[in-house]
Amino acid sequence: MTKNKKSFNYCYILFLFCFIGFLPTPTLANESAHQLTIEGPTSVIKEGYFNVSVSAKSEQQKLDKLTIEVATDASFTESQKQFPALGDFSTISLTGFSNGSYHLRAKAETKSGESLVSNVIQVTVKHYPLWQALTLFFIGLIIFVAVVTTLLLLHRKWTHSRHHPHD
Repeated sequence: MTKNKKSFNYCYILFLFCFIGFLPTPTLANESAHQLTIEGPTSVIKEGYFNVSVSAKSEQQKLDKLTIEVATDASFTESQKQFPALGDFSTISLTGFSNGSYHLRAKAETKSGESLVSNVIQVTVKHYPLWQALTLFFIGLIIFVAVVTTLLLLHRKWTHSRHHPHD
C-alpha cells in the first residue's frame, strides 16, 4: 500500500509539472508572434528626436523595405508618419516630433517576400518649456555682448596706445 501511495503522489507531481509547462505565457507567445523586434527610448524625450533599433529574430534574415510606422494609437488605425530606412541599418534616427505620445512599429520584407511586423513600442515626447529656452538664449546673448564689448574696448585701447606712445 505504501508503494501505491508513493506512485500516486508522483503522478500528481508529474501532472502538475506538465500542466504548468503547457500553460501559455504572454511573454513567450508575444515573442514567437513577432519576427522583428523594435527597441526605442524608455524615458520621456525632451528634444523631439530619438533612435530606434530594429532587429530580426534570426540573424540570417536579410530585411528589405524596412519602414518605421508611427501612429497615435496602439492599434495603428491611422498611420501618421512612415520613415523608410534608406540603406542597411539596424538603428534609425527619427526626428520632427512635437509633444505627445506616439506608438511605433517596424515593417519589413524578407528576400523571399515574407512580410514581417514588429512589436509596438510607445514613445512620449515632451519638449523643454519655452521659458527655459528663452532663459538660455538671453544668458548666451548677455555673454556674447560682454565678450564683444570687451574685445572692442581692448582693441580701442591697444590702437590708442600704439598711436600715442607713453614715455
